Formats: sequence, structure tokens, C-alpha cells
Amino acid sequence: MFGDGFFMRHGFATENTWFNPGAWHTAEDYYVLDGDAGGAGVYAVADGEVVFAGFDYPGPVVIVRHAEDLYSMYGHLDYDLAVESGSVARGQLLRTVLGRDDGRAPSHLHFEVRRFLITPEVNGAAPRYGFACGPNCAPGPGYWPIDAPEHPAAMGWLNPTHVMATRAFTSGVPEGVEVVVAQDAGERTELRSAPEGEPVGEMPLLPGTRYKLQDIMSGPVDSTETSAEGYQLWYQITVPNRAKPVWVQAAVPSTHDTGSHGRPSSVRIDFLPLAIAGE
Repeated sequence: MFGDGFFMRHGFATENTWFNPGAWHTAEDYYVLDGDAGGAGVYAVADGEVVFAGFDYPGPVVIVRHAEDLYSMYGHLDYDLAVESGSVARGQLLRTVLGRDDGRAPSHLHFEVRRFLITPEVNGAAPRYGFACGPNCAPGPGYWPIDAPEHPAAMGWLNPTHVMATRAFTSGVPEGVEVVVAQDAGERTELRSAPEGEPVGEMPLLPGTRYKLQDIMSGPVDSTETSAEGYQLWYQITVPNRAKPVWVQAAVPSTHDTGSHGRPSSVRIDFLPLAIAGE
């Protein structure tokens, strides 16, 4: 199933203190729970057109345009790109995660959603900050200095999880859609009558268990939070032996990694929409 067995070690606009302290991460970094992510499939999150494929991040980068002001970017891919141009469909394999032995970081996927391909102050003719990507480099820096006057969202980067949740079912959740408890889920979860409401109970989480999805609530796509506590993703689900649907938190802040301010940079995924590679 897409995304299962992974966790978000560094979320959008969090600080990665062991690799690049003093900068906000402009993406989501996905690592496997155990072992190495090298060779894991990377799939397009929505229909679109490949507008960039190349660079060495290390590993190639693929950027897909989904709308005039909406792009997804996939970094640290295997050097043998499967898709270099043309249209792609949601769920289409783009390539696999690069297996890395460069000593800089374990194998992982760097995933961005943003409003721009090239914008002057970030990755255009005169980037404001001297990241390695250089001028007119579509992939861009991947980080934004903490002491910059603007938050990454002000420059056009977006919270990828919030974007995908907001756009998943614009006309309401269709009948029969399910979510599944992820491998990395916590032992138990609170049940609420509303995302910001009082708890109405709790239940154990058994990986692989499916629940009917009724509704989704997510935070702003241009969130200006600076830790994983800014992640807001809630699913309304039907639970056996309960008369009414309940809300559960799908993306949970984790202290696996923390910023210099002591707040969490990682996100644990408790529930995933049921989507299986190859189906």
C-alpha cells in the first residue's frame, strides 16, 4: 500500500538539526521504519505533466505540474529515471528511491509541493541565499534559513500533507472509501466527536485494520507553523459498536527528531487512505 512502512522524519517547515540546523525544511522527508528506503517505489500524487527531470540532489529530481500554480517535486531518485517527460497519471511510478552510501544521509524521499517552478528570489537568476543548487535551478534549495524574514509558505512552498488532504475529495468522500491503520501507528488513539472537540473514548490500533472514511479535515495548505505540531490531519471514520462516526488523528507529531527549539520535527502516520500500488 502507498506510504505504509514509512514515516515522515522531517516535516514541512521543521528543522533538521542533524543535517542542516538553522534552516526550515521545505519538504517532507520519508524514511522507512526499519532498514533502507533505497529501491522503494515513488509514485505521482496526482495527474500532471513532467516539467523537469534531472540535476543531482544527489539523485535526479522529477517535478510535475498539476495546475498553473501547483507543482509536486520528488528528490533523491534512482539515476535510471523511468519518467523524464510527458503526462503522468495519479499513482504512476516515477522511479525508485536512490540507495545512498555517500554518508550524508540515509536513503529517503524528499517530497515538496509548491506554487512555483522558478521564482527569482528562491531559485531564479539571483537566489537570495547561497544553497548548492545555484541560479535558475528548478529543484531549488530544499531549505530556507530560520533567520529569513519570511516563512517558506510566504515564498510559495506548501504543506504537502495538507494539500493532498484538501484536494483528495473536493465533492465529498465517495461511498466505499476506506482508511487503514498503518504499520507505524501508535498503540491506541483517541476518538473525538470533532477534531477540536472533547474525547469520547479511545480504541486500540491494529495495523491493517480498515475503517470506512466519512470525512477529512486538514490544516491550511500555507501553514506557517515551524514544528510537526503544525500538522493537522483528521479522519472521520465509522467504528463498530458506535452509533455515530468519530474523528481520529491521522498525522501525529513525534519527537523522533526535534528542532533546536525542542519541538518535534517528525510525524507518525496512524491512518492511511487505502490505495494499493498496481491496482
